[in-house]
Amino acid sequence: MRLAVTSSFYESLRERLLSLGAAHPLLRFSIRLQARRNGFEFAESNGQLALSKGNREILLPESHYPVVPSVVHIWDLIFETVEPKIKGEKAILDFSKPGLHRYRKSGVSLWSPGLVEEDSMDAYTAAYQPQPGDVVWDAGAHGGVTSYFLSQMVGPSGKVFAFEPDDQTYAYLLRNIELHKLENVIPVKKALAGKTGVAPFSMDGTVGAGIAGFVQCADKQKVREVETLSFADACSEFGIPAFVKMDVEGVEADVIQGALPFLKEHPVRLAIETEHRVDREFTSVPITRMLTGIGYSVSSSSIDGVRFTWAEPGR
Repeated sequence: MRLAVTSSFYESLRERLLSLGAAHPLLRFSIRLQARRNGFEFAESNGQLALSKGNREILLPESHYPVVPSVVHIWDLIFETVEPKIKGEKAILDFSKPGLHRYRKSGVSLWSPGLVEEDSMDAYTAAYQPQPGDVVWDAGAHGGVTSYFLSQMVGPSGKVFAFEPDDQTYAYLLRNIELHKLENVIPVKKALAGKTGVAPFSMDGTVGAGIAGFVQCADKQKVREVETLSFADACSEFGIPAFVKMDVEGVEADVIQGALPFLKEHPVRLAIETEHRVDREFTSVPITRMLTGIGYSVSSSSIDGVRFTWAEPGR
């Protein structure tokens, strides 16, 4: 008799493998196997990973093994986001070291410590586009890609508070602010979380860096304590925003849960990446339940293979 294997079994297995850590041979073997099953060629040498399909190739540092499944998942989106280098008949995106990458849609060049942030501004602003003079938050600013685009939307009379606790990516956030003279972007070297205090943070410099216990693969040697701010305390310090973009690697439901009493009394528009699972369900599920419970209008959708949730205060 053939046994039926549920998707929850695969999800549980994936979580267990990721919990082994980025350097574990079994995790690395499973990631290589998954890539090849999806039609990718996979090679590694001299501390560098090469992932290729057809005439396109992406290079990553060896330490970025855990982001390979994400690269496979949004492969087309990455190539649509930034311009590759053309070598012969091959289009190559080199993220194996820090670099300056040109974004296709806007033509702007931005520094990244490794794998670039995809251009998701159309998704984040699908329900509301920040207006000149708005105060907005970029929670999970990484190297500052969304901070740059938000700064253009709110203009010199507006402000963008960019929250990024990772040492390496914060340095590139500052570098992009300086490069483009973003005087309306205020960097905040703290993590938005469910409560104010300190938390262990997987500081690996990747787009998947986040608070340990929420991120799927945390290298114990790179975990450091960072300062955290609750939503309400951040508002006390920086003012109540008109709009919040949030990409905090699985902590989003915790942030919203801690913010519920405040959000009920102080309406804020929210755009959240919810392509993360907590207790085997997408974070869009508990977030929708919590926010609709206090009168917000909430919707979720997948755009370019990534799940987003938008929340508008009730009127």
